[in-house]
Amino acid sequence: MKEKKVILIMGQRGSGKSYLAKHLVKDCKRLLIYDTLGEYDYGVIIENLPEFKNFFLKVYDKNFRITYQPVNPVNDFDIICDIVFETGDITFLVEELDTFCNPQGISDSFANIIQRGRHRNITFIGITQRPFGIPRLITSQAKTIYSFIHREPRDVEYLKAFIGEEAERIKDLKQYEFLKWDGKISIEKLP
Repeated sequence: MKEKKVILIMGQRGSGKSYLAKHLVKDCKRLLIYDTLGEYDYGVIIENLPEFKNFFLKVYDKNFRITYQPVNPVNDFDIICDIVFETGDITFLVEELDTFCNPQGISDSFANIIQRGRHRNITFIGITQRPFGIPRLITSQAKTIYSFIHREPRDVEYLKAFIGEEAERIKDLKQYEFLKWDGKISIEKLP
């Protein structure tokens, strides 16, 4: 991942979202995963904010791989976003993206990552089951969208409004297939 950008991964539960995310970050040298589901075991696993801050102060200017599995995911999120933005030069992966925003908007701390993160050399990877649950601000900044199968009409309509009529194809995807949009559309399978 050379160009720093916003990447979204969407799809129903069990479709392969986390597997794809793990593939995308396998070679990242400076990686922070905000793991609310306990699905990652990359690098150092930390579960509370004081421990995270203490450890991060020791490694922020080096290469690191941290999986943060917060006890209070919503309460800690903006604090972690501020740390990521200030640090820069990092890949920040967030599971259950719709937990930290709603269709009407996102916090200022999160907006810094989405709107200005590339200027700080930040790649953001957001994972969600429900694209309808995230604001247009995030999709408008996305350079790449991976969508696994969706059958919920609002989710399909949300994607059609952004990438066009070809988004209808997500209703017929097989398990582990996804639609990739990066200015053009292709149907691919998990590696």
